[in-house]
Amino acid sequence: MTNLDHLYVIATICDTGSFQLASEKLNKARSAVSYSVKQVEEFYQVKIFDRTKYRPALTRDGKVLLVRIRQLLKQAEAFESFVRDLKGETEVELRLGVSSNFPISRLTKLLRSLKAEFPTTTLHLEIETASGERLLLAEKVDIAIFAAPSRSPFIDYRQIDSMKIPLVISRTLLSEDPDKINEIDLAQYPQIIVKSSDEKSPDIGILDDTLKWYVTDLHVKKELIVNGLGWGRMPLHMVRDDIASGRLVHLPTLGELTLPICLTKLANRALGPVGKRVWEFFA
Repeated sequence: MTNLDHLYVIATICDTGSFQLASEKLNKARSAVSYSVKQVEEFYQVKIFDRTKYRPALTRDGKVLLVRIRQLLKQAEAFESFVRDLKGETEVELRLGVSSNFPISRLTKLLRSLKAEFPTTTLHLEIETASGERLLLAEKVDIAIFAAPSRSPFIDYRQIDSMKIPLVISRTLLSEDPDKINEIDLAQYPQIIVKSSDEKSPDIGILDDTLKWYVTDLHVKKELIVNGLGWGRMPLHMVRDDIASGRLVHLPTLGELTLPICLTKLANRALGPVGKRVWEFFA
């Protein structure tokens, strides 16, 4: 039987649509990706990809094999998980990525249980901004919690919440009915933006024709907005009291925004006992 890693490469090529994208996803050289395909094709004496086209296309045999390859990879993942459970192996470390939008108070009960059940496991809590998916795909974290308006075929998702992100501004900057405020009115003041913690991840939700002020975390952003230095979107749980007291005003100008919050892990990647405990906590 051929190496399972070679089969995983083939599945990744199909998921990404090209050898080059697969090499980037897997952090392998382009030649290594081609080598894996060649090894499988030569071992089984079957042609998997038609290379005469611009993008690699599965042959008729390749389409049939891909179904079995995916089944085999899932079985291999389940087997690895079973063996770890059988041996009672506990992860030495667990890396948990959490969006800065997500209230840490939602994690305290989980963290207490992890400390009690797995006292020898080191936990790395990575607080990120707009880079949860990239951190997970780059394997810098084992499990991640972030807003996921779109889905990647490389990731398993479990929605655990939804979060309202209202547009807010200080009452001191308003001279008219909030419902009448338009984008031109907003452009008089800076848009306060939390810079992504990953340089390759784009900053989203930015109004083009306005001055931008960039900050490094949500708490600084909130302070600037509350003190009348600009405007921006904030998680509702962080500004609910300020809106109720009148310090901040919820603006309808750019529409409402509600994002699904998901617990995620890499697809085809088995979790150990600690990771499973995190995954099952939000079930």
